[in-house]
Amino acid sequence: MVRLCVILYIYFSSYAQAFLTLKVTKSRDIQCKVDLNNGPSEDSKSDLDVYGPLGKTIDTYFLRIFRARLSEALGVDSDLPQDDYQGIVKLCAAMNARYSDRTQVQNVAQQVLVSIFPLWLSRFYSIFFSGPFPQFSCRMNAWAALIVGTWLMGECKVNDVEIDGCGTIGRGQGLVVKRCRFLEESQCVSTCLNACKIPTENFFHDKMGLPLTINPNYETFECQFSFGRMPDPKDEAELMATPCFAKCPTGGTNRQQHLRTGRSRCKEKCTDDARSNRQLTVNDL
Repeated sequence: MVRLCVILYIYFSSYAQAFLTLKVTKSRDIQCKVDLNNGPSEDSKSDLDVYGPLGKTIDTYFLRIFRARLSEALGVDSDLPQDDYQGIVKLCAAMNARYSDRTQVQNVAQQVLVSIFPLWLSRFYSIFFSGPFPQFSCRMNAWAALIVGTWLMGECKVNDVEIDGCGTIGRGQGLVVKRCRFLEESQCVSTCLNACKIPTENFFHDKMGLPLTINPNYETFECQFSFGRMPDPKDEAELMATPCFAKCPTGGTNRQQHLRTGRSRCKEKCTDDARSNRQLTVNDL
């Protein structure tokens, strides 16, 4: 009789412990799901249709070129007009959803950037500019980004930035975006990191011979470009840990499947809907 009581006690104790463990795990999963970032207030939202110094006509041409290269890389296009900014947002979101490995997204996005610029530029820029004249090249690229990229990012201005983490200031080597249009429209941390920040940094480092750090602020949507400064892996890790936006169109699905291939934050399986999102067709756009 005593032996039976001991067996029953061990059995129910194990059952209770398993139940409590499951309950705690579920509560953590729920906390992970509801831990969302609301972003900046809509009251502070500025006019997103901002054009650079070259004017609306030239900026629209840049938009069309970027859209065409992005469409060619993905093999599909949105049914929106070619000069519709939302077409780019939808293509980037579809690209981010197609690949479960975030490095694939980054590689495709970087190739799109390479295809936009003349072939000779990436070959000779580091030889004739960024190599012998690094500070001048940083300032030149900050101004170039303002001139040709305002339509994509929104209102921005050239500023001074710290370039080495030790207090050294690069005069005119930065570009601060007041409220990033791309981030505002995409509402997706994963798309920001994998389709914009990381591939752009890699493009300037690998093809232009110029270090670049991009620091988005997910509370204000401000974004700081620092030409001449190498990206810090710790900063990237912190950005990767940023909660998803409440308005994220994928509900955090893309983020979780990408984090499973790197530093996983939520140990959850993809749903059937998430898998279907990776099948890129014109119906998804």
